Amino acid sequence: MKKLTISLLFLLSLHLLFGQKQDTIQLETKEEPQGINIGNFVTMSGHWFIAYRDGYSQTHTDEAHPGLDEHESALVLKRSYFTLKKDIDDIFSVRYTQDITIDTEGDDAGNVETRMKYLYLKVKPRIKSKMLTGTWLEVGMVHRPWLDYEQKINTYRVQDNMAIERNKLFNSADFGVTIGGNIGPKMDKSFLREVNGAMKGKYFSYSLGVYNGGGYSGAEKNTSKVFATRLSARPFPNKIPELQLSTYFNLGKGNTEHEPDFNQLMGFVAWTGRNLTLTAQYHTGEGDFKGKYVMPDDKGKSLKNHGYSFFGEYKFGTSPWAIWGRHDYFSLERELKDDVTRRYIAGLSYRINKNIRLILNTEQTEKAGEDDDVYELNLEIVF
Repeated sequence: MKKLTISLLFLLSLHLLFGQKQDTIQLETKEEPQGINIGNFVTMSGHWFIAYRDGYSQTHTDEAHPGLDEHESALVLKRSYFTLKKDIDDIFSVRYTQDITIDTEGDDAGNVETRMKYLYLKVKPRIKSKMLTGTWLEVGMVHRPWLDYEQKINTYRVQDNMAIERNKLFNSADFGVTIGGNIGPKMDKSFLREVNGAMKGKYFSYSLGVYNGGGYSGAEKNTSKVFATRLSARPFPNKIPELQLSTYFNLGKGNTEHEPDFNQLMGFVAWTGRNLTLTAQYHTGEGDFKGKYVMPDDKGKSLKNHGYSFFGEYKFGTSPWAIWGRHDYFSLERELKDDVTRRYIAGLSYRINKNIRLILNTEQTEKAGEDDDVYELNLEIVF
């Protein structure tokens, strides 16, 4: 409680320092940041997550050997992304994104560790069609169809991964090919810019692809591939453009020599308003992308699992303040007793300007009869 009180006082002091200017700042743009143009040659951008964290240590789905749930109390670099983009012409472009974090293993623990997150050629073909608009294709280390979409609606990745990734089912990028676009016309530019830019299509948007399956940080351990597809709809685009419905599925094998089944189906409902954002999702399936959710005595037989997640955020008018929260549930179905994880997250955010945001949050995770609490003050920087 003492840590929470100190952090609240810190946020309030920032309001006194910046509040007068912030009254005139409109809600932040919902499209991706444009970055910095360097000599009309390449565009550079960055996204940094820095936090003071008190609680059990944070681990990530993409780590080869996730650490134990040990207590930490420190200022930490959670993630840092550095991106270069170059338009070759009006059809072809390239992207290069480094994922920079802190090494947590071996004699090098504490050093900055760099690896690739995205490295792809993007193609925007000239298609003269009223049915298919905004078509694009990525080849290389590319976006998978789901998490990039969800994180444009739930913008609190700075706190931690989205529910589906926290449950270690799959991550955001992989080696493969992704195709996306809209079915029907594009949504009004003003809505995408001022309210939410997650779904470009007025009626439908889609993303689908085929991938190695091990994620951007995993070596390919078999010859199987994973197919993934997202289809999103805006059922009432003229009267209720805030309402979005989505479905997503994975079909393939886990990334081990035993090739356990990895099949997931998810439904997702979102309200993406100017001040209010609400989401609900449910998933069910078997296995995971790394092939870890398997029978102890049969590594080729996947365990069934299911879960749900609810998220909400409310922005106070055009002020820099917002409150948000999330609840996750995940069940790994075993023969004797299911492994159940429940997670409760609540937070308060303060936007200093369009590039800098402070997020104060607390999290409680219930698993195997134990409760783990985390308190954080996050600094998010994007340019």
